[in-house]
Amino acid sequence: MAQPVAHPQASELVELGPKAFILDDPTLQLTFADIASYPDSKFRPSQQEKLNFGHTNSRIWLKFRLENTLPDPLFLLFMTQDVDYVDLYVVSETGAVTQQQSGVLRPFENRYFLTNTIVLPLGQRPRTAFLALRDDNILHFSVLLSTEQPIVSHLQKESLFNGAVMGLMLVMVVINLFVYGLVRDQVYLLYAAYITLSCLTFLSFEGLLYDLLWRSAPALNNGRLYLLVTAMTFGAAVWFSMNFLRTREFLPRFYRYFIGLLSLVVLTTILRLLDVPGLERTFYGLTLLGFVSLLVLGIRTYRQGYRPARYYLLAWSFYIAGAMTSVLGLLDILAFTHVWVVYGYQIGAACEATLLTLALADRLQTYQTEYQSAQQLALQRAGENEELLARTNKLLEEKLQYEHRQEPIPDDMRSLLRSMKEDRDRIRKIAIPTLDGMLLFPIGDITQLEAAGSYTTIYLSNQKTVLASRGLADFEHLCTEGESFFRTHKSHIVNLNHVVKYLRGEGGQVVLDDGSTVDVSRRSKPDLMKRLMGEE
Repeated sequence: MAQPVAHPQASELVELGPKAFILDDPTLQLTFADIASYPDSKFRPSQQEKLNFGHTNSRIWLKFRLENTLPDPLFLLFMTQDVDYVDLYVVSETGAVTQQQSGVLRPFENRYFLTNTIVLPLGQRPRTAFLALRDDNILHFSVLLSTEQPIVSHLQKESLFNGAVMGLMLVMVVINLFVYGLVRDQVYLLYAAYITLSCLTFLSFEGLLYDLLWRSAPALNNGRLYLLVTAMTFGAAVWFSMNFLRTREFLPRFYRYFIGLLSLVVLTTILRLLDVPGLERTFYGLTLLGFVSLLVLGIRTYRQGYRPARYYLLAWSFYIAGAMTSVLGLLDILAFTHVWVVYGYQIGAACEATLLTLALADRLQTYQTEYQSAQQLALQRAGENEELLARTNKLLEEKLQYEHRQEPIPDDMRSLLRSMKEDRDRIRKIAIPTLDGMLLFPIGDITQLEAAGSYTTIYLSNQKTVLASRGLADFEHLCTEGESFFRTHKSHIVNLNHVVKYLRGEGGQVVLDDGSTVDVSRRSKPDLMKRLMGEE
């Protein structure tokens, strides 16, 4: 079969994948002289536009026949940044042979253009070009042929795109670190850490870490660092998601599932760092499963009634779509022929960073709204307290008059005094530290308290909630003798004055007057029954 000849276009990049002849060298012993002496029958024609050889230990030789009718010299542009070794041999029309070496494990100064993208010169009149490629990871790339100007234009556009994505993501990091400094909510810190790691993954994927940080240390580009950064980014994404969506409280089974998935990712990463071969597909398969699982987690949490989950779903839909297309491309399920597949991760990460920052801003606005609602209820109770004090003072004056005349106090007055004492207890205030400050709130209007990591969600009698910036353990004093609160579970404290029903079970459940149910642990059940029966 005669090999097709590649003809460059004046202002376009020509895809050379379909015009390649391929030869595998599993021995790694073949030289250029050996390869150049082989007839075309020794090579196999390419069937791919984007060349994908998967994980191979062979050296891959590519042969191209070229014919340049343009007055300008030609270049090859590699649409990948992570090939370990790239050797180019060019045979001119006169038979002269030139050699060029590049790759991420070669000195950066070897590159014709000092950019993260590999560009190889072919000269003015190349006749045949031979490429020898070797990589310890997945070998997946495309080769484009052009004169200098289209390649420079492409590199400029790529640099602008990468700079815009990086700039946007770094702005999101600064914003969330600033918010964390104001409110001390660890979710913002986790998100900043996740976005920072996403930036490192992006820089590593694009070969920019080699360009910007360690040009003199190509050994750092052996693929292990990229795998480690990717694994850390995936772990940060999962950990942030579980904290943002409060998975441990809403969906404990999902929490245990993600802990197991993270353990598998850590194990796979460690084995790959120890040079165990053939684990790339397993690693990318686990991350793909993780992306899908995070989307399911968002849907389930939203159905649980957690309002911020809808913003999470919107943001992660963009990110997961982009990341999944990139992973599917690396697994050779999708072809690298569309912009969304090639740049899917970058586009999805930029959209996700922006939308999740808006989601976190909404989270902060939600807390402020809850605080204002609780404050209004506290002010309402304060007005009621003033009226109660006026009536109490009047009754006390009448009581003193009865005692002064040594007359017995009427039963209706005694009953009224007891009722007012209960009202005073109900309006008695508790200090609740919040993200906005300290809220003095009537203790009787608290129906239950629920652990939310290092915070506590306090449910109020007006169907509202307020987030306290303290853990549940800081409210244990409400459960002391003489108080109406009881800890039914390690993550719940309920106000027994708002309990309307007990449901039987292993530990059982209590139903509150707002219709909500709270689990009771087996250990707490005997003491709770005594309190409900009035034995204590």
